[in-house]
Order: sequence, then C-alpha cells, then structure tokens
Amino acid sequence: MSAQIQLVFGNPKSIAERDKENGMQAAVAHADQKVDRWSELAYEKLKAFLVATGGREFMAEDVRVWCWGGNLPEPPNKRAWGAVVRRAVTAGLIKFVGYSKTTNPKAHRTPAAIWVKA
Repeated sequence: MSAQIQLVFGNPKSIAERDKENGMQAAVAHADQKVDRWSELAYEKLKAFLVATGGREFMAEDVRVWCWGGNLPEPPNKRAWGAVVRRAVTAGLIKFVGYSKTTNPKAHRTPAAIWVKA
C-alpha cells in the first residue's frame, strides 16, 4: 500500500497571511454593513484612545473596552478590529512591541500583540 502525497505549492506562511487578511477584510466589511462607517468610527476612536492614554503600551482588547464606554457599537465580529489596527500600523500611528496574554475570559489567555503609539 503506498501513501498518497499531496503537494502544496506556495509558502504556507504567505497562505496564512492571505487568509488572515481575507478574514479581517470580511469582518470589517460586515461591520460596515451593519453599522454605517463602523471602521472609520473605530479608527477615529483608536486615535482618540492614543491621545487619552498618553502613549502607554496597550492591546487591542484595551481599545475595544475603552470604545464601548465611548458609545461605539460593537462589531458583529471582534476580528473587525484587526483591520482597524492594521490601518493604524500602516499609517504609522502605532508600532508592535511584543506579546502578552489577553485578559478577555473568552480568549483563554491567548497571546496577543502589544502596541505603543509611534
């Protein structure tokens, strides 16, 4: 009996990156569909968070909690925040500084990115 071998072309990391990007874009598009301009509102709230917190290190979950107090509706899927954070990185507003475990009970202390104002 011979084993079947499946050949996968392409770099698995690039495939994972593509899938991650597609997932973020789908989540933010859904959020914008449910709440008009949600991603734009969230981006503006992220910028306000950076000013209000004085540039201290933070995680995306910190921004989400802060925004709920500022009357920003939650997106249908929290993954929509990935696109907002990516936009802030691309714009040079924030930079990655490491990882820490989340405090969100539903995330089961999984490692997540730590950011700081650039």
